[in-house]
Amino acid sequence: MIKKRKLIFECQNLLGNMITLFFGFMFAPMMAFVFGSSYSNVPQALNQVYLTFFCTIPLSMVLVGFSSLFSQEVEQGFTLRAELFGYSRISQAIHKFIALTGFVLLSSIIYSWIFLSHFNLSIPSQSIMIQMGIFQVLNAAIYFMVVFLLTTFLKKFSRVYGISMISYFVIMIVSGIMGNMNVGKLGHYLPIKLFITDYTNRLNDTDYISGKIGLYLFILLGILSVIMKVVVGNNNGNKHQY
Repeated sequence: MIKKRKLIFECQNLLGNMITLFFGFMFAPMMAFVFGSSYSNVPQALNQVYLTFFCTIPLSMVLVGFSSLFSQEVEQGFTLRAELFGYSRISQAIHKFIALTGFVLLSSIIYSWIFLSHFNLSIPSQSIMIQMGIFQVLNAAIYFMVVFLLTTFLKKFSRVYGISMISYFVIMIVSGIMGNMNVGKLGHYLPIKLFITDYTNRLNDTDYISGKIGLYLFILLGILSVIMKVVVGNNNGNKHQY
């Protein structure tokens, strides 16, 4: 059950983490303005820049910001102490994810308003906006599960954050956000790369739905959900190890 008090606590926790705030709310607009200024008169290029850094919001907020915060909580024993006071691991994960997703969506809205207003671009159609919102939520869920699993296995901030940062840059490079790496046919299966490619020229369409992106994200989510259920189940029987 969702508790308002716990949700407020998790939101305050995120607000107190400067890494989460910087990479979640400031990184995307800053980088988008830097690259977008070079294409101020080319709407299609601006759309691509807009979508590219739109995708970095959940990526940066979760893999850079949340991984830092959560791994420190685990290492310092906060999550275990919370369990002893009745705040179960599952409940912690649910409330943390809801709070994090709220921040991701809020940041996405603020970023979109700033970028589209600054470059005088039209607002995406309602159908596309809904799909963009779903895309952000699914990506946030996938990154959240990755961080949760890493932290459960490794427990130490230095290990978790190191792997999270490596993963962050690998995803940025392979997805074409950093540089222009040729990944061949692999690009047809990368959700971020597909999202940018498919939606750059369709932001104002009212009847377009990219089922392929959703399918790949749900497959990843399903695999991670099974792994997470097994891991949490095993840890419930070995609480002293968490």
